[in-house]
Amino acid sequence: MKGIIKKNANALTQELDWLAKVIDTSIKLYFKQETKYESIYDIAPPDMTFDESFYAEIIKRDQTSVPERIVLLLALAPHVKPEMLDVFFLKNDKFEKNFTEFGGVKDSKCNGFIPTGETAAFILAMNNLESRFNLFNLFCEDHYFGKRNILHIVKPKSFEPYLSGALIISLEYLSYLTVGLSKFTAVHSDY
Repeated sequence: MKGIIKKNANALTQELDWLAKVIDTSIKLYFKQETKYESIYDIAPPDMTFDESFYAEIIKRDQTSVPERIVLLLALAPHVKPEMLDVFFLKNDKFEKNFTEFGGVKDSKCNGFIPTGETAAFILAMNNLESRFNLFNLFCEDHYFGKRNILHIVKPKSFEPYLSGALIISLEYLSYLTVGLSKFTAVHSDY
């Protein structure tokens, strides 16, 4: 058991460091700040070819694309490294509120930033509508995220935009990706 936890921790440390660079770059590009990258896709994700973690097995099994990897990590981050998402609390001085384009929800029980579909759209699509529309495919019932109960987007209230729903990783996969076993599957979830 300790071996798989160590492998999962090492793999996710690399992946979350990569996600932090992706987030930082997306924000710099959006605000037209200096960055050595022209796109988030210029930042190579860690090579998981020889990694034996459960996370790497999922990436290899499903031939996970970069956008899928980013969405998966966004759903996982509040559980394992919530502070990395604090950057999205940045305020828009012009309107004296958070940036709408960052998405995110804040629950009264949680002090951290909970990413939404809108957060993923900001990172992956910015102002590109075609890329934004493609993102919807990741949350369809026939995508492997849904079929395998890996993650989903919370269905928003009837009047809210679809991408305003929180990105939620299933308790089953949260357990697999951290301790390597499905320890939480018997626990009822309000998700």
